[in-house]
Amino acid sequence: MKNFDISFNKENILKLLSGRKMTIENIEGFATSSEEKVIFDSMDSLQKLSDMTSIPLSCFFNQEASDDLDEGVKIARRNETFSREEIRDEVHYYTYHHLVTTKADPGLMALRLDLHSNETQPLRLNGGHATKEVVYVSKGSVRVQWLDDMKNLHEEILNEGDSIFITPDVPHSFTNNDVNHKSEIIAINYE
Repeated sequence: MKNFDISFNKENILKLLSGRKMTIENIEGFATSSEEKVIFDSMDSLQKLSDMTSIPLSCFFNQEASDDLDEGVKIARRNETFSREEIRDEVHYYTYHHLVTTKADPGLMALRLDLHSNETQPLRLNGGHATKEVVYVSKGSVRVQWLDDMKNLHEEILNEGDSIFITPDVPHSFTNNDVNHKSEIIAINYE
């Protein structure tokens, strides 16, 4: 099996080594270093260093939470983030557009959703999810439906400017309330 070089940011490796009162010179034979990188020629070399220093392998792969921030900020530009279509049983429900995501808060997921379905299509609830959710209606009028613990279906109409909080694991769905007008919601999922 062919080995591949594994490179790490030198600053991160120096932080790990300093916790063991070691310097970059102490890892000669395990890795080579440049001004910005530390390079291991195989996973085996990295494992040997991990064993010698008693630094768990996972620590080498953990990134600083602020790795994707610029001076404490990250900006996401329109049309440069991930988007996908949600189809449920052949019904086009949503277009998901990620808002800014960051390694600094991996439990936070902010989305803008374009709603495509309405009351003329069959109801398709999601299965719920493990995160809390706050939804804000940014455009139009939205029909929200959900199941309670006894599997009873509930329904409310939310208009532009309204918002709703949903606890984890509650099956729910959002559809356009007006078949002639598309709606948009902002959903913030968090742990």
